Amino acid sequence: MTYLKPALALAAAMSLSACLPGQTTTTVTAPGADPVVVVDGPEVAPAAPTATSGTPGADTLNGTWNLVASQCDDAASKGRLVVQGRKFTFPTADCTATSSSVETNFTKVSLGCSGAANRELNISIRPGIMRLTEDTTTLTYYRCM
Repeated sequence: MTYLKPALALAAAMSLSACLPGQTTTTVTAPGADPVVVVDGPEVAPAAPTATSGTPGADTLNGTWNLVASQCDDAASKGRLVVQGRKFTFPTADCTATSSSVETNFTKVSLGCSGAANRELNISIRPGIMRLTEDTTTLTYYRCM
């Protein structure tokens, strides 16, 4: 009975390898233990990238945001914020993210700004909504489509 288990395992592995091209079997033995049959399969190609529609995902900051959703079409809105990569364009200042660190519920971002003082923001994002907290003030921005 002791020799039957490894023989059955080897037979099963060999029958599997006959069905799937490119597979090999290796028997590993250790003193005092039953042999183990390892089935090695062929290499698998990495997943092909999927095409996207070009619209920003729910977890990206890139895009146009506004404090008042109904004012998204107004380029002169005082609540408008445009984020493109490291650039944050507010109505009164152009800022560049100089550093960031991911915390549990938000991302801490340091902005170097021209036209205004430098800023330290805590940013949290959900689909369609971005919350910016600076000191004790929290502003809710809505994604413009």
